[in-house]
Amino acid sequence: MKKLTTQITKGNQTKIIYAIVDDKTAKLLEKADEKVRHEYIVGEHEIYLNELKETRRHQSLDISLENGHEFEDEDFSLEDALVKKDEYSNLHKAISSLSQEQQWLVKEVYFKGRPQVDVANELGICKSAISHKLERIFNKIKNFLK
Repeated sequence: MKKLTTQITKGNQTKIIYAIVDDKTAKLLEKADEKVRHEYIVGEHEIYLNELKETRRHQSLDISLENGHEFEDEDFSLEDALVKKDEYSNLHKAISSLSQEQQWLVKEVYFKGRPQVDVANELGICKSAISHKLERIFNKIKNFLK
């Protein structure tokens, strides 16, 4: 690997830039005329600068959070959060008003996600009986929340 340098002028400033190339490319560029070598180094330097810019632009969110940067959630609404909390509280009260058997059925089907068929088999009844029980429970909760 070799470091090749050249000078560029921007405005009234002269700056030395470089490109690191493998040995094969370095030998070819040493044989080429100065203009070709200069253009190659300038092109490689521009690629390097673009990659550097991209790296800065795509900084990890985890690193930003570790460095103490916080980001506001634009979709968050305190009012919506309080309404949701109130709704959950009311739903919890409604479920608490059910019998132990009804609470167990709600927990198994809606919170644990068990299929109604499995619950029906465990209780030794048909699936439609579970559906009817859940319908009655739903109506009871609905009336409680009115």
